[in-house]
Amino acid sequence: MIFMCWLSLATLSYIYAGYPLLVWLLAHLFGREPQRREITPTVSLLIPAYNEDAHLERKLRNSLALDYPKHLLEITVASDGSTDRTDAIAQSFHAQGVALMRMPSNVGKSAMLNAVVPHLRGEIVVFSDASGDLEPDALRRLLRNFADPRVGCVSGLYRLRATGSDLRGEGEGLYWTYETFIKEQESRLHSILGAHGAFYAIRAALFQPLRDGAINDDYLIPMQVVAQGYRAVYEPEAKAWEHETASVESEFARRRRIAAGNCQQIVELRRLFHPRYGWVALTFFSHKVLRTLAPLFMITLLLSSAWLPRPWATLMLGLQAVFYGSAWIGYICQRRGHAVKWLSPSLYFCLGNLAMLAGVLAYCLAPQHVVWGRPRS
Repeated sequence: MIFMCWLSLATLSYIYAGYPLLVWLLAHLFGREPQRREITPTVSLLIPAYNEDAHLERKLRNSLALDYPKHLLEITVASDGSTDRTDAIAQSFHAQGVALMRMPSNVGKSAMLNAVVPHLRGEIVVFSDASGDLEPDALRRLLRNFADPRVGCVSGLYRLRATGSDLRGEGEGLYWTYETFIKEQESRLHSILGAHGAFYAIRAALFQPLRDGAINDDYLIPMQVVAQGYRAVYEPEAKAWEHETASVESEFARRRRIAAGNCQQIVELRRLFHPRYGWVALTFFSHKVLRTLAPLFMITLLLSSAWLPRPWATLMLGLQAVFYGSAWIGYICQRRGHAVKWLSPSLYFCLGNLAMLAGVLAYCLAPQHVVWGRPRS
Protein backbone atom coordinates (compact mmCIF):
# COMPACT_ATOMS: atom_id res chain seq x y z
CA MET A 1 0.00 0.00 0.00
CA ILE A 2 2.90 2.34 0.67
CA PHE A 3 4.13 1.73 -2.88
CA MET A 4 0.64 2.45 -4.27
CA CYS A 5 0.53 5.68 -2.29
CA TRP A 6 3.78 7.04 -3.71
CA LEU A 7 2.96 5.72 -7.19
CA SER A 8 -0.38 7.52 -7.14
CA LEU A 9 1.20 10.72 -5.86
CA ALA A 10 3.91 10.55 -8.53
CA THR A 11 1.37 9.88 -11.28
CA LEU A 12 -0.90 12.75 -10.22
CA SER A 13 2.12 15.05 -9.99
CA TYR A 14 3.08 14.07 -13.54
CA ILE A 15 -0.48 14.53 -14.87
CA TYR A 16 -1.00 18.02 -13.50
CA ALA A 17 2.53 19.44 -13.23
CA GLY A 18 5.14 17.18 -14.80
CA TYR A 19 3.44 16.77 -18.16
CA PRO A 20 2.84 20.50 -18.73
CA LEU A 21 6.52 21.13 -17.99
CA LEU A 22 7.62 18.23 -20.20
CA VAL A 23 5.53 19.29 -23.19
CA TRP A 24 6.74 22.89 -22.75
CA LEU A 25 10.35 21.69 -22.86
CA LEU A 26 9.78 19.41 -25.87
CA ALA A 27 7.94 22.17 -27.72
CA HIS A 28 10.89 24.53 -27.25
CA LEU A 29 13.39 21.89 -28.33
CA PHE A 30 11.56 20.22 -31.23
CA GLY A 31 8.46 22.28 -31.95
CA ARG A 32 7.61 24.36 -35.00
CA GLU A 33 4.95 26.91 -35.73
CA PRO A 34 2.75 26.47 -38.81
CA GLN A 35 3.37 28.67 -41.85
CA ARG A 36 0.79 31.44 -41.54
CA ARG A 37 -0.36 33.97 -44.15
CA GLU A 38 -3.60 35.63 -45.15
CA ILE A 39 -5.76 33.41 -47.36
CA THR A 40 -9.42 33.57 -48.41
CA PRO A 41 -10.72 30.08 -49.23
CA THR A 42 -14.43 29.32 -49.51
CA VAL A 43 -15.78 28.71 -46.01
CA SER A 44 -18.83 26.95 -44.61
CA LEU A 45 -19.68 28.18 -41.12
CA LEU A 46 -21.76 25.43 -39.52
CA ILE A 47 -23.81 26.16 -36.40
CA PRO A 48 -25.16 22.93 -34.85
CA ALA A 49 -28.32 23.66 -32.91
CA TYR A 50 -30.77 21.86 -30.69
CA ASN A 51 -33.33 24.15 -29.03
CA GLU A 52 -31.08 27.20 -29.18
CA ASP A 53 -33.68 29.97 -29.49
CA ALA A 54 -32.12 31.76 -26.52
CA HIS A 55 -28.83 32.23 -28.41
CA LEU A 56 -29.37 31.80 -32.13
CA GLU A 57 -30.45 35.29 -33.20
CA ARG A 58 -27.43 36.85 -31.50
CA LYS A 59 -25.20 34.15 -32.98
CA LEU A 60 -26.41 34.77 -36.54
CA ARG A 61 -26.01 38.54 -36.25
CA ASN A 62 -22.52 37.95 -34.92
CA SER A 63 -21.71 35.57 -37.81
CA LEU A 64 -23.00 37.98 -40.46
CA ALA A 65 -20.77 40.70 -39.01
CA LEU A 66 -17.55 38.71 -39.44
CA ASP A 67 -14.79 40.41 -41.40
CA TYR A 68 -14.75 38.03 -44.36
CA PRO A 69 -15.87 38.32 -48.02
CA LYS A 70 -19.59 37.52 -48.07
CA HIS A 71 -19.45 35.67 -51.40
CA LEU A 72 -16.91 33.25 -49.91
CA LEU A 73 -18.83 32.56 -46.68
CA GLU A 74 -21.68 30.07 -46.40
CA ILE A 75 -23.57 30.16 -43.07
CA THR A 76 -25.65 27.09 -42.23
CA VAL A 77 -27.72 26.29 -39.16
CA ALA A 78 -28.07 22.52 -38.65
CA SER A 79 -31.12 21.97 -36.48
CA ASP A 80 -31.33 18.54 -34.91
CA GLY A 81 -35.12 18.29 -34.65
CA SER A 82 -35.43 21.42 -32.51
CA THR A 83 -38.85 21.87 -30.88
CA ASP A 84 -38.56 25.56 -29.94
CA ARG A 85 -38.15 28.63 -32.20
CA THR A 86 -34.69 27.66 -33.44
CA ASP A 87 -35.88 26.83 -36.97
CA ALA A 88 -38.04 29.95 -37.25
CA ILE A 89 -35.17 32.18 -36.19
CA ALA A 90 -32.84 30.59 -38.75
CA GLN A 91 -35.44 30.97 -41.51
CA SER A 92 -35.88 34.66 -40.65
CA PHE A 93 -32.26 35.20 -41.77
CA HIS A 94 -32.74 33.44 -45.11
CA ALA A 95 -32.72 36.73 -47.05
CA GLN A 96 -29.28 37.48 -45.58
CA GLY A 97 -27.87 34.21 -46.89
CA VAL A 98 -28.33 31.93 -43.89
CA ALA A 99 -29.34 28.37 -44.78
CA LEU A 100 -31.27 25.99 -42.53
CA MET A 101 -30.73 22.23 -42.70
CA ARG A 102 -33.22 20.50 -40.44
CA MET A 103 -33.26 16.92 -39.22
CA PRO A 104 -36.84 15.58 -39.06
CA SER A 105 -36.21 14.31 -35.53
CA ASN A 106 -33.60 14.54 -32.79
CA VAL A 107 -31.15 12.01 -34.26
CA GLY A 108 -28.10 12.98 -32.21
CA LYS A 109 -25.25 15.32 -33.01
CA SER A 110 -22.94 12.79 -34.65
CA ALA A 111 -25.66 11.56 -37.02
CA MET A 112 -26.62 15.15 -37.79
CA LEU A 113 -23.04 16.11 -38.63
CA ASN A 114 -22.68 13.04 -40.84
CA ALA A 115 -25.77 14.10 -42.78
CA VAL A 116 -24.96 17.81 -43.06
CA VAL A 117 -21.19 18.21 -43.54
CA PRO A 118 -20.96 16.39 -46.93
CA HIS A 119 -23.47 18.88 -48.39
CA LEU A 120 -21.51 21.99 -47.42
CA ARG A 121 -19.73 23.79 -50.25
CA GLY A 122 -16.75 25.38 -48.55
CA GLU A 123 -13.15 24.20 -48.81
CA ILE A 124 -12.96 24.80 -45.06
CA VAL A 125 -15.71 23.80 -42.63
CA VAL A 126 -15.89 25.94 -39.48
CA PHE A 127 -17.84 24.56 -36.51
CA SER A 128 -19.15 27.06 -33.96
CA ASP A 129 -21.57 26.62 -31.05
CA ALA A 130 -24.73 28.73 -31.02
CA SER A 131 -23.84 30.07 -27.56
CA GLY A 132 -20.43 31.37 -28.64
CA ASP A 133 -19.72 34.77 -30.26
CA LEU A 134 -16.72 35.28 -32.53
CA GLU A 135 -14.61 38.41 -32.63
CA PRO A 136 -14.87 40.20 -36.01
CA ASP A 137 -11.39 39.16 -37.17
CA ALA A 138 -11.53 35.66 -35.65
CA LEU A 139 -12.28 33.85 -38.90
CA ARG A 140 -9.41 35.45 -40.81
CA ARG A 141 -7.00 34.69 -37.97
CA LEU A 142 -8.16 31.07 -37.82
CA LEU A 143 -7.90 30.51 -41.58
CA ARG A 144 -4.37 31.85 -42.00
CA ASN A 145 -3.06 28.60 -40.47
CA PHE A 146 -4.43 26.64 -43.44
CA ALA A 147 -1.79 28.31 -45.62
CA ASP A 148 0.41 25.50 -44.27
CA PRO A 149 -0.48 22.37 -46.29
CA ARG A 150 0.40 20.17 -43.30
CA VAL A 151 -2.37 21.73 -41.19
CA GLY A 152 -5.72 19.98 -41.36
CA CYS A 153 -7.47 21.41 -38.30
CA VAL A 154 -7.30 24.67 -36.37
CA SER A 155 -8.91 25.51 -33.04
CA GLY A 156 -9.60 29.01 -31.83
CA LEU A 157 -9.32 30.31 -28.27
CA TYR A 158 -12.25 29.80 -25.90
CA ARG A 159 -13.14 32.40 -23.31
CA LEU A 160 -16.07 32.88 -20.92
CA ARG A 161 -18.27 35.92 -20.46
CA ALA A 162 -19.66 34.81 -17.11
CA THR A 163 -20.54 36.57 -13.91
CA GLY A 164 -18.39 36.21 -10.81
CA SER A 165 -21.09 34.13 -9.11
CA ASP A 166 -21.12 31.54 -11.86
CA LEU A 167 -19.27 28.28 -11.31
CA ARG A 168 -17.86 28.16 -14.83
CA GLY A 169 -16.83 31.80 -14.67
CA GLU A 170 -14.76 31.23 -11.55
CA GLY A 171 -13.59 27.66 -11.98
CA GLU A 172 -13.44 27.12 -15.71
CA GLY A 173 -11.81 30.49 -16.33
CA LEU A 174 -8.80 29.36 -14.30
CA TYR A 175 -9.03 25.87 -15.77
CA TRP A 176 -8.87 27.16 -19.34
CA THR A 177 -5.90 29.38 -18.54
CA TYR A 178 -4.10 26.19 -17.52
CA GLU A 179 -5.45 24.21 -20.48
CA THR A 180 -4.59 26.98 -22.94
CA PHE A 181 -0.96 26.83 -21.88
CA ILE A 182 -0.89 23.07 -22.49
CA LYS A 183 -2.65 23.39 -25.85
CA GLU A 184 -0.20 26.02 -27.03
CA GLN A 185 2.73 23.72 -26.23
CA GLU A 186 1.08 20.65 -27.82
CA SER A 187 0.26 22.67 -30.92
CA ARG A 188 3.83 23.83 -31.29
CA LEU A 189 5.18 20.32 -30.70
CA HIS A 190 2.81 18.77 -33.27
CA SER A 191 -0.93 18.78 -32.59
CA ILE A 192 -3.52 19.68 -29.99
CA LEU A 193 -5.70 16.90 -28.61
CA GLY A 194 -9.15 18.02 -29.65
CA ALA A 195 -10.59 21.47 -30.29
CA HIS A 196 -12.98 23.94 -28.68
CA GLY A 197 -16.51 23.31 -29.92
CA ALA A 198 -17.11 27.05 -29.74
CA PHE A 199 -14.83 27.63 -32.74
CA TYR A 200 -12.71 25.26 -34.82
CA ALA A 201 -12.21 24.37 -38.47
CA ILE A 202 -11.08 21.49 -40.68
CA ARG A 203 -10.36 20.97 -44.34
CA ALA A 204 -13.67 19.69 -45.73
CA ALA A 205 -11.96 16.88 -47.63
CA LEU A 206 -10.64 15.41 -44.36
CA PHE A 207 -14.01 14.95 -42.66
CA GLN A 208 -14.75 11.33 -41.83
CA PRO A 209 -18.20 10.16 -40.69
CA LEU A 210 -18.62 9.67 -36.97
CA ARG A 211 -20.12 6.46 -35.74
CA ASP A 212 -23.61 6.61 -34.23
CA GLY A 213 -23.51 7.59 -30.59
CA ALA A 214 -20.13 9.34 -30.83
CA ILE A 215 -19.57 11.74 -27.93
CA ASN A 216 -17.33 14.84 -27.95
CA ASP A 217 -17.29 15.38 -31.70
CA ASP A 218 -15.01 18.38 -31.17
CA TYR A 219 -12.38 15.90 -30.03
CA LEU A 220 -13.01 13.03 -32.43
CA ILE A 221 -13.13 15.11 -35.61
CA PRO A 222 -9.75 16.84 -35.03
CA MET A 223 -8.11 13.59 -33.96
CA GLN A 224 -9.40 11.84 -37.07
CA VAL A 225 -7.65 14.59 -39.02
CA VAL A 226 -4.42 13.97 -37.07
CA ALA A 227 -4.73 10.21 -37.70
CA GLN A 228 -4.68 11.00 -41.44
CA GLY A 229 -1.23 12.57 -41.08
CA TYR A 230 -2.13 16.25 -40.68
CA ARG A 231 -1.54 18.68 -37.83
CA ALA A 232 -4.22 20.13 -35.58
CA VAL A 233 -2.98 23.48 -34.29
CA TYR A 234 -4.07 26.16 -31.87
CA GLU A 235 -4.70 29.79 -32.84
CA PRO A 236 -5.09 31.85 -29.64
CA GLU A 237 -5.64 35.06 -31.60
CA ALA A 238 -8.89 33.68 -33.05
CA LYS A 239 -11.23 34.22 -30.11
CA ALA A 240 -14.68 32.87 -29.30
CA TRP A 241 -16.65 34.07 -26.29
CA GLU A 242 -19.03 31.73 -24.48
CA HIS A 243 -22.12 33.24 -22.84
CA GLU A 244 -23.66 30.34 -20.97
CA THR A 245 -23.61 29.96 -17.21
CA ALA A 246 -24.01 26.77 -15.25
CA SER A 247 -25.15 25.50 -11.88
CA VAL A 248 -23.20 22.85 -10.01
CA GLU A 249 -25.65 20.17 -11.17
CA SER A 250 -25.64 21.12 -14.85
CA GLU A 251 -21.87 21.53 -14.83
CA PHE A 252 -21.51 18.06 -13.30
CA ALA A 253 -23.75 16.58 -16.02
CA ARG A 254 -21.73 18.34 -18.73
CA ARG A 255 -18.41 17.11 -17.39
CA ARG A 256 -19.74 13.57 -16.88
CA ARG A 257 -20.77 13.41 -20.52
CA ILE A 258 -17.35 14.69 -21.58
CA ALA A 259 -15.72 12.03 -19.40
CA ALA A 260 -17.78 9.26 -20.99
CA GLY A 261 -16.67 10.67 -24.33
CA ASN A 262 -13.04 10.53 -23.19
CA CYS A 263 -13.38 6.80 -22.60
CA GLN A 264 -14.99 6.35 -25.98
CA GLN A 265 -12.19 8.32 -27.66
CA ILE A 266 -9.45 6.29 -25.99
CA VAL A 267 -10.98 3.10 -27.39
CA GLU A 268 -11.75 4.47 -30.86
CA LEU A 269 -8.41 6.25 -31.28
CA ARG A 270 -6.19 3.63 -29.66
CA ARG A 271 -4.17 3.42 -32.88
CA LEU A 272 -2.64 6.77 -31.86
CA PHE A 273 -0.59 4.90 -29.25
CA HIS A 274 1.53 3.48 -32.10
CA PRO A 275 5.09 4.89 -32.18
CA ARG A 276 4.60 6.01 -35.79
CA TYR A 277 2.51 8.89 -34.45
CA GLY A 278 5.56 10.19 -32.57
CA TRP A 279 4.84 13.07 -30.20
CA VAL A 280 1.10 12.58 -30.63
CA ALA A 281 1.38 9.14 -29.01
CA LEU A 282 3.08 10.69 -25.97
CA THR A 283 0.62 13.56 -25.61
CA PHE A 284 -2.39 11.28 -26.19
CA PHE A 285 -1.28 8.94 -23.40
CA SER A 286 -0.29 11.70 -20.98
CA HIS A 287 -3.06 14.24 -21.57
CA LYS A 288 -5.98 12.00 -22.46
CA VAL A 289 -5.47 8.55 -20.94
CA LEU A 290 -3.79 9.45 -17.65
CA ARG A 291 -6.04 12.49 -17.13
CA THR A 292 -9.10 10.26 -17.56
CA LEU A 293 -7.72 7.84 -14.95
CA ALA A 294 -6.78 10.61 -12.50
CA PRO A 295 -9.81 10.06 -10.22
CA LEU A 296 -8.73 6.46 -9.65
CA PHE A 297 -5.26 7.62 -8.61
CA MET A 298 -6.84 10.22 -6.31
CA ILE A 299 -8.91 7.54 -4.57
CA THR A 300 -5.90 5.24 -4.28
CA LEU A 301 -3.80 8.04 -2.82
CA LEU A 302 -6.43 8.86 -0.20
CA LEU A 303 -6.93 5.25 0.89
CA SER A 304 -3.27 4.25 0.89
CA SER A 305 -2.06 7.34 2.77
CA ALA A 306 -3.16 5.74 6.04
CA TRP A 307 -0.46 3.06 5.63
CA LEU A 308 2.39 5.56 5.55
CA PRO A 309 4.61 5.81 8.63
CA ARG A 310 4.02 8.79 10.87
CA PRO A 311 4.28 11.72 10.50
CA TRP A 312 3.82 11.21 6.74
CA ALA A 313 0.40 9.62 7.15
CA THR A 314 -0.84 12.52 9.25
CA LEU A 315 0.59 15.08 6.82
CA MET A 316 -0.80 13.40 3.68
CA LEU A 317 -4.24 12.77 5.13
CA GLY A 318 -4.37 16.27 6.59
CA LEU A 319 -3.50 17.96 3.30
CA GLN A 320 -6.09 15.93 1.42
CA ALA A 321 -8.70 16.63 4.09
CA VAL A 322 -8.09 20.38 3.78
CA PHE A 323 -8.28 20.25 -0.02
CA TYR A 324 -11.44 18.15 -0.22
CA GLY A 325 -12.94 20.04 2.68
CA SER A 326 -12.47 23.36 0.89
CA ALA A 327 -14.20 21.89 -2.16
CA TRP A 328 -17.13 20.74 0.00
CA ILE A 329 -17.45 24.16 1.64
CA GLY A 330 -17.33 25.73 -1.82
CA TYR A 331 -20.15 23.44 -2.91
CA ILE A 332 -22.29 24.38 0.09
CA CYS A 333 -21.69 28.06 -0.62
CA GLN A 334 -22.63 27.59 -4.28
CA ARG A 335 -25.82 25.80 -3.27
CA ARG A 336 -26.75 28.73 -1.05
CA GLY A 337 -26.01 31.25 -3.78
CA HIS A 338 -22.86 32.68 -2.19
CA ALA A 339 -19.87 31.89 -4.38
CA VAL A 340 -16.49 32.20 -2.63
CA LYS A 341 -13.85 33.00 -5.23
CA TRP A 342 -10.90 31.34 -3.51
CA LEU A 343 -12.87 28.10 -3.04
CA SER A 344 -13.91 27.83 -6.70
CA PRO A 345 -10.67 26.27 -8.03
CA SER A 346 -10.76 23.34 -5.57
CA LEU A 347 -14.52 22.92 -6.12
CA TYR A 348 -14.14 22.92 -9.89
CA PHE A 349 -11.19 20.53 -9.75
CA CYS A 350 -12.99 18.06 -7.47
CA LEU A 351 -16.27 18.42 -9.36
CA GLY A 352 -14.47 17.70 -12.61
CA ASN A 353 -12.76 14.60 -11.27
CA LEU A 354 -15.92 13.31 -9.60
CA ALA A 355 -17.74 13.78 -12.91
CA MET A 356 -14.84 12.05 -14.64
CA LEU A 357 -15.24 9.05 -12.36
CA ALA A 358 -19.00 9.01 -12.96
CA GLY A 359 -18.44 9.22 -16.70
CA VAL A 360 -15.95 6.35 -16.68
CA LEU A 361 -18.39 4.19 -14.72
CA ALA A 362 -21.27 5.17 -17.00
CA TYR A 363 -19.26 4.25 -20.08
CA CYS A 364 -18.22 0.89 -18.62
CA LEU A 365 -21.63 -0.09 -17.26
CA ALA A 366 -24.17 1.25 -19.74
CA PRO A 367 -24.45 2.20 -23.43
CA GLN A 368 -24.31 5.92 -24.15
CA HIS A 369 -27.42 7.89 -25.09
CA VAL A 370 -26.95 9.27 -28.61
CA VAL A 371 -29.31 12.25 -28.41
CA TRP A 372 -27.48 15.42 -27.55
CA GLY A 373 -28.35 18.56 -25.70
CA ARG A 374 -26.60 21.16 -23.61
CA PRO A 375 -27.39 21.03 -19.90
CA ARG A 376 -29.23 24.12 -18.75
CA SER A 377 -28.64 25.92 -15.48
